[in-house]
Amino acid sequence: MPIIGSFGAGSKGGFGRGGKKKYQVQYLVIAGGGAGGRGTNYGGAGGGAGGYRTICSKTFCVIVGEAYPITVGGGGTQTGCIPVVCASGSPSIFSTITSAGGGGGGGRNNRCASPYPSGQTGADGGSGGGTVGGPTSVGGVGNTPPVSPPQGNSGGRGHITSATVSAGGGGGAGAVGTNGQCKNGGPGGSGSTSSITGSPVTRAGGGGGSGGYGDAPGGTPGSGGSGGGGPSAPSGGGNTGPCGSVNTGGGGGGGGWSPGPAPGQPVKQGGSGGSGFVVIRRVTADSCGSGGTPTTCGADTIHTFTGPGTYTA
Repeated sequence: MPIIGSFGAGSKGGFGRGGKKKYQVQYLVIAGGGAGGRGTNYGGAGGGAGGYRTICSKTFCVIVGEAYPITVGGGGTQTGCIPVVCASGSPSIFSTITSAGGGGGGGRNNRCASPYPSGQTGADGGSGGGTVGGPTSVGGVGNTPPVSPPQGNSGGRGHITSATVSAGGGGGAGAVGTNGQCKNGGPGGSGSTSSITGSPVTRAGGGGGSGGYGDAPGGTPGSGGSGGGGPSAPSGGGNTGPCGSVNTGGGGGGGGWSPGPAPGQPVKQGGSGGSGFVVIRRVTADSCGSGGTPTTCGADTIHTFTGPGTYTA
């Protein structure tokens, strides 16, 4: 283990509270994505991506010898007749950095009791879930709670006429979710790209919204946002939505609509959101650290967490 006494230019060492030595790291903290919305005679909206918080250089201070618990948020799931907020993803945490879980996508479940008999608005979160509401509705709000720079974007709104219904896509880390158009579901918002693990990887895309209803079968499913967002289920077959990709924070795709009378139809769940991801990167020669899965990239050591753990500086 190296001796922490003098620090290179990349680590900006020094002394922290109580005279303890310190150094600086780079981080990427992604929360769990929200689940896609349920579908019955309406298709479900896309789930929002998990909050995405990162810095582009080693400027976050840690104190030598201190343990920093790591939380990696799980993706939200849709089960039975529950409010959409229950389908939101869980937060990921490193030290003082918390990324909010992605918002669950709105849906419609006619087997559920009031107050959820009609189209639900997507939940707020790191990125917001899409909605199945009318033209005046809005998707869930991203970057909730607000941080700077923003950790996510809002979900898209749905489109409703007397003959067609489509759902909006969930927001992604890099872009808002797209609105539904006529019988076509809205794609999920794109994710953001980071090279913290050694090569550029895009994560935290929003889930796609479902399309098609009534007199307009065969609507185009909304694609998942780049970075692990799940596409929506095809319309017309009442399919369950695909999940967001594991360890990307991607939002789940909306469930497909099922034709027929509204009451008593089978529930088609939205796909679960993808689990989160935490990475800490430090200068190898000028620091010490343990935890997660360590790898090296040039002069740096990278600690990757795909589940809960502890980073010890």
